[in-house]
Amino acid sequence: MVAHSVQSDRKTTKQPMPDPVNLVWLGGLIQTTDTLFPSGGYAHSYGLEELVALGRIGSINDLEEFLIDEILPTLENQELPYLRFCSEAVRDGEYEDLMKLNEEISSWKLTREIRDAGSSQGSQMIRMIREIYECPVSADFHRRLQESGEPCQQITATALLRNAQGVPLNSSMIAWIYQAISNFCSASVKLLRLGEVACQRIIHHCLEPDRLQKVLAKSLRLKREWAGFFNPALDLASARHELAFSRLFIS
Repeated sequence: MVAHSVQSDRKTTKQPMPDPVNLVWLGGLIQTTDTLFPSGGYAHSYGLEELVALGRIGSINDLEEFLIDEILPTLENQELPYLRFCSEAVRDGEYEDLMKLNEEISSWKLTREIRDAGSSQGSQMIRMIREIYECPVSADFHRRLQESGEPCQQITATALLRNAQGVPLNSSMIAWIYQAISNFCSASVKLLRLGEVACQRIIHHCLEPDRLQKVLAKSLRLKREWAGFFNPALDLASARHELAFSRLFIS
């Protein structure tokens, strides 16, 4: 009787595998969001180091509140819409508009540290795209950047990368949210001495389905003329960090 039951279970679990063609982009997305991928994010705290030094953030609860109340709204109203605009420009072959978007992204990064962080990571990323994917679109845009003397911002490079990988827009945006949150948590390991489990718990809370859906829904609705967000605390922390006597992170 037991043997018959096991045999029946085996029969019922033989289900056809899903069509892999629809998920061929997933491997590349995982590879390029992994910490092993040389994006340079590990060297930056994006203002968190100075916020900790000022006593603004001093505990796991402070960090989680900061990420949910300040970073997620920044992503929702500014970074994710611009990632969408850039992705649409790449998709439609609107490279002049992509150049303008890249300049706009540079302009709303108000402090030198944050602006340089975005451009250094963007330049590194576009180099990796050209070397790994041999993407003609990215190569052509890189040529345009060199001719204009403009650096490539990370959001712009990410749009080019996801286009080369064939990643759907929603998945690209979720990956951007994850990377933004995880970068802050990674820096907090050194700055707040948080453990790995504590960091993963924070990331899990930030990526709760209802919260994630709300962020995505608004960022997909925002028109270009309304996209933007201002967080003076982060800008001031970044400006102070540039003049700090000692630093663990570049930004």
